[in-house]
Amino acid sequence: MEISVKDWLATHKDIKSQQKLFYNMSRTLNYIHEHDYYVENFNLGKIHILNDNTLSPIQYDVVVRIPNGSKAQIVKDDIYNLAFIQIATYTNIDLNILKPSFLKENFQEFQPFIPQDDYNYLKGIIERGASVYYYQYFDGFYEKQIEKLNEELGEANENGNSLNMQKTKSTLAGRAMVDKETRKLYSELVDSKQAAFISFLIFPFSLILLALILGIIIFIYK
Repeated sequence: MEISVKDWLATHKDIKSQQKLFYNMSRTLNYIHEHDYYVENFNLGKIHILNDNTLSPIQYDVVVRIPNGSKAQIVKDDIYNLAFIQIATYTNIDLNILKPSFLKENFQEFQPFIPQDDYNYLKGIIERGASVYYYQYFDGFYEKQIEKLNEELGEANENGNSLNMQKTKSTLAGRAMVDKETRKLYSELVDSKQAAFISFLIFPFSLILLALILGIIIFIYK
């Protein structure tokens, strides 16, 4: 059954289920970014879970193409927005009340309400401005990704939490690699990107062909 994230969170307080949801939301967010789009509106009423049994696929209703030259910052902002929602959910604070500046300045005060598995990740996003997807952190996404996490998140073991521990915990949320349903849901993003790439190839080729034809005509009638 399809349900908005807002309605789902209103009735599901189990931490493991919430972690699985955010894992899936994060993985889908990455897929959207990979195709040069971003989520313009993180209103939880405008984000839908199309199958509430599997908590996937995730449909972000307002998805917009990323402007040229601004992808890194926009991706970072999207990751932050999702982490912000995560914290508000775990702490049961209204998103309209929680302020980013207050959260950053007082993040340590939120620790008792945040799952230990997620604390270092969320700390890295909020306090250090890290740009790492939640699902990557949870899975220990390849050795290079682990190195990136160590660099961006800083003190990865400050609570006795190692990245190896995060990797073993990944079965909690399940591995939500982008499935067929998600690819189908966002197929227009992929198609438009491919079309743009094909146009990019065809245009210079057409110019070269036109130049050759003109050259032949000039040579013939010279």
